[in-house]
Amino acid sequence: MMEQSKKDLERYLDTVCAQVRAKGMHKEIRDELSGHFTDLVTERLELGATDEEAQQYAIRQLGDPQAVGRELHQIHKPRIPWGLLAGVILLSAVSLLGMAAVEAGFTEDLIPNALMLRQSVFIILGLIAMTGMFFINFKQLQRASGFIYGGALLMIAASLWLGPEMMNGSRRYVSILGFPFDLIGCSPYLFVVALAGIWKRPNVQNTTGGRLRSWVELGLLLLPAAIYILIPSFAELVVYLVVALPLYIRITRRWVSVMVVAVSSVSGVALYVWSQLHWSDRNIDAFYFQDVVTGAGYINRIIHGTLTSAGWKGHGLEGAGNGLIYPYTDLFPVVLIQTFGWAGGLLLLVLTCWFVLKMVSCARAVSDTYGRMLIFALTLMLSIRLLYGLSILSGRMPLISIPFPFLSYGQHVFIEFAAAGLLMGIYWRKDMLPAGQAPSSL
Repeated sequence: MMEQSKKDLERYLDTVCAQVRAKGMHKEIRDELSGHFTDLVTERLELGATDEEAQQYAIRQLGDPQAVGRELHQIHKPRIPWGLLAGVILLSAVSLLGMAAVEAGFTEDLIPNALMLRQSVFIILGLIAMTGMFFINFKQLQRASGFIYGGALLMIAASLWLGPEMMNGSRRYVSILGFPFDLIGCSPYLFVVALAGIWKRPNVQNTTGGRLRSWVELGLLLLPAAIYILIPSFAELVVYLVVALPLYIRITRRWVSVMVVAVSSVSGVALYVWSQLHWSDRNIDAFYFQDVVTGAGYINRIIHGTLTSAGWKGHGLEGAGNGLIYPYTDLFPVVLIQTFGWAGGLLLLVLTCWFVLKMVSCARAVSDTYGRMLIFALTLMLSIRLLYGLSILSGRMPLISIPFPFLSYGQHVFIEFAAAGLLMGIYWRKDMLPAGQAPSSL
């Protein structure tokens, strides 16, 4: 290629890329246009043109660089998932509406003071966390995945060693800026985010021996589960395994290992549950609540009676939360139906399913392999919790303290808003990074 033609091509590419704000796509755009330029030159040379004529022809055929750049910018500009954002806002609005109903109708002195105001503060701080995670480049998280995994382990250790005893003697909470944070409850989110990055990192996939790599990956998968068993923390164990095992399958494609782990885990959990009188009675009583006078089955009977008497219109604000234990946390979906009836429950079901479908559609739209795995993990993590919250409405689901995301009262909304913000941030950048782009390892 003549020196002048090289300069002309470089000026052309510079002009095109100047119109595209997604800098991560500049190299791919340059490579694509340069390849197209080479094909045009080769085609023209085969027709008998000289080198200079072929190269000038190819430059003209590429089109106006500013127009091409503007078109590429439209293709690679950031995309905000408005549907997902609307879902988060609507769920938050339902949460505040329910808290107001509990405050208005609860006759016993068993709810926190200024319940709606406190939840408003949690939601505002959650929105701040969501905004911060939205603007974090998720590729940086992949580079820091090992530190995130270690940070989750340290959080659990800090909770067990430093946290005050509360909630049946369980050390789960650590006060941060005056707010009690359930560090153990947040840890499954951090573990799955870290594992998605560790299992996809090039240094794990390419430089470690095959058999050793398999054992390392399996060890990283099982360590959190073993910790949850030892604490013990049954709710986190179930949620973690339900998310981590499918994620492990999608990334490693090791079906046999997962089947062995899954069968062992289910068997171990079943043996643990039935060996603990408290847990075995809770599961039996949940299914046969008609014959139970006190205990967990009694709560299920109250749930069943509350829901069957609600009707389509509900009891209104006067009866919100009456007869229920902790109506603002574990039984919050029941309160909504008690207050607004099954019509309100149907709207909650539609909103929840719509939100889950929006998360799934985000995962399908992302081409980056790590980003897609991250959305898959976060979608599954939030969906499991949402579906469990709805399953309580059956009246036969054992209560294992899994809060309804975005709705029920508590600081858990911080990590849920942060997860939603990260998910939306990945979608926002989906057209700004080359497909399958992998960061350099630490």
